[in-house]
Amino acid sequence: MKTIAVLTDLSANANHTTRFALRIAKKMKAKVLLFSLCPVAVIKNLVPAGETEPSFIVGNPIEDFASCMEQDLKNRAFQGSYLPEISFNNTDTELVDIMTTIMGNKNISMIVMAPPVNVDMADFILSDAFTRIIDWATVPVMLVPEYAVIKNFEKIAFASMLHAYDIDSVGELGNLMESFAAELMVAHLNENPSDPIVQDAEKQLNQDLYRKLNCGGVYFRSIPDTGHQKNWDWLKANKKTDLLAVVQGPKEQMVKFFNRGTNLYATYHINIPVIILPKLP
Repeated sequence: MKTIAVLTDLSANANHTTRFALRIAKKMKAKVLLFSLCPVAVIKNLVPAGETEPSFIVGNPIEDFASCMEQDLKNRAFQGSYLPEISFNNTDTELVDIMTTIMGNKNISMIVMAPPVNVDMADFILSDAFTRIIDWATVPVMLVPEYAVIKNFEKIAFASMLHAYDIDSVGELGNLMESFAAELMVAHLNENPSDPIVQDAEKQLNQDLYRKLNCGGVYFRSIPDTGHQKNWDWLKANKKTDLLAVVQGPKEQMVKFFNRGTNLYATYHINIPVIILPKLP
């Protein structure tokens, strides 16, 4: 059975990330496996934001956290609905050990985690800490910002760099997220709209999407990106994007893409989940 690995620090902020992962697992009919990178005291009773602070317990932190999340899941679920099984790993706490365990588990199809509190999404994606994780990973890694709305994905955007393997990555993403029945926009941020080589590559990708993929709701968009001031507005076109997908690329390419929201006059932040897909062989 498919399993989603959740990397958590077991803090109050980690509740949101775990709930987000459980929502995905519920749609995918998958299990959730929790890993702790930094054991701390765990919240005993989960409460909505703005209400009285919950009490804390100290014991086996990852086990207590899993129990809290399991009870929270039951409290929020409709009777008879599918509830993902929640398990935990209480032996690995160092990143190298956690990633080794994850990569050795063939049932794990995705890793979900959050950036540290008060750390910008783009900054964390480009950090050495996150780069180590995606370098290790052979499965997609989803990063969930603190204020991401917990809901079913309705629109997913795949940022294409016009690589030959993009069509295979789109197919993998489509298979992974097929249970959401979301529309999948394959977008190329086109800095050279008049370049015939770019035009041919876009045309080929567009044709491949219809000829080689066996899934509906997929379409291509060439988005002019010739202005000096870059931003993330293209993710809001027609319908707001719920998830941004990017294939892991060279460091320079990742820096250029995720720094597009930073300029002399303003900084535009990413406030939706981002999933980094491993480069396919």
